[in-house]
Amino acid sequence: MQENQEPYESLWNRALWYLGRRDYGVKELRQRLLRPRPDKPAPSEEDVDRAIARMLELGLLNDARYAQRLAEALSRKGYGARGIAFELKKRGLEEEIEVPMEDSERISELLQSKYAAKLGDEKGRQAVFNALIRKGFGYSDIRTAMREYMEDEFNGDF
Repeated sequence: MQENQEPYESLWNRALWYLGRRDYGVKELRQRLLRPRPDKPAPSEEDVDRAIARMLELGLLNDARYAQRLAEALSRKGYGARGIAFELKKRGLEEEIEVPMEDSERISELLQSKYAAKLGDEKGRQAVFNALIRKGFGYSDIRTAMREYMEDEFNGDF
């Protein structure tokens, strides 16, 4: 081991500390461990890979479990299937996940709870539409759900 490298035990403890604070995927944790720290020398890639392999072996890291939990959390925050897939890919998770709720159901729920007060005028409807697009819902799903909501709530004044 070179003198300027963080010892494996310290790296292991840091990885456990990170995992104690929140879940990580393999790629995300690897990037986090390799990130330079001002108070410590950088760990070797071999030590990081060895620590991650051991964590996988012990079940401390599990990309499929993390992807499912993250998808459920993002769904609760109002993300659509595409938004969830984007966030998973951004974190290096290529897992196939089961989305807890269909997009059309989730949009209807959001329209009734979070966005109902904004749907009274065209400017508000456009703001809601844009917010739903940013959350990863599809254009046609949003339009259909908004049309149905407006027909039910405002007798078709859409």
